[in-house]
Amino acid sequence: MKDVSRTAWNDFIQCKRCFYLYRKLKIRPIGSPQHVINKRVDNLLKEEFDIYREKQEPHPIFKKYNLNFVPYKMDKKKLSDFRNNRIGVRAKSKKTNFIIYGSIDDLWLNKDNDEVVILDYKATSTKEEINYATSTKSYHKTNLRQLDFYAYLLKLNKFKVFKTGYWILCNAFNKDQKTFEGKLNFKIDLLSYDVHTDYIEESLVELEKCYNGEKIPPINPYCDVCRWQKETSNLK
Repeated sequence: MKDVSRTAWNDFIQCKRCFYLYRKLKIRPIGSPQHVINKRVDNLLKEEFDIYREKQEPHPIFKKYNLNFVPYKMDKKKLSDFRNNRIGVRAKSKKTNFIIYGSIDDLWLNKDNDEVVILDYKATSTKEEINYATSTKSYHKTNLRQLDFYAYLLKLNKFKVFKTGYWILCNAFNKDQKTFEGKLNFKIDLLSYDVHTDYIEESLVELEKCYNGEKIPPINPYCDVCRWQKETSNLK
């Protein structure tokens, strides 16, 4: 294992056993369906922000939240690579032999301090109030780690990174929309989070030890897959 993606790293954080079984022993976990509507929202947002990037004008959501931002101006090929799942933003880990990488949705520029802002697009449909930064749900913690990892990749690539990252949250739940009529009305919010990167290298050191080890890690009682395997192994 030479390259570690953001997804592989997150798998390790969530469950060392599942990570080892999949990444080293090639035993794939139970799959989940692709969220194709979310992907479509992502692509449309990228195209929308690219229009403002070309003009170097603030997107309306920056004005709504009183942020002195514009989409970060960079070479189109480089931005395309950064967004590519197979290429992404790449860097050499400082404490391991791994090349780490991850594909980002976008970058903005904070014009107050010329620092790059990391962000991610999210689409959902829920009547709940969402705040990833304060949520106790495990899958929301993944979103925090996602921004942390991306911010760290940018720092390793010598970018000056703004301390706050963001999610553009597109919520299709709209109680005022009574009929479909071939469209969804999304409520768009901007969520913020102060990124943390100081733990990432040490977690990569632990990941390397796990991957190079000869023993399968023990069952994780907090992992749904591990619990399912344990319970079903007792069935006759």
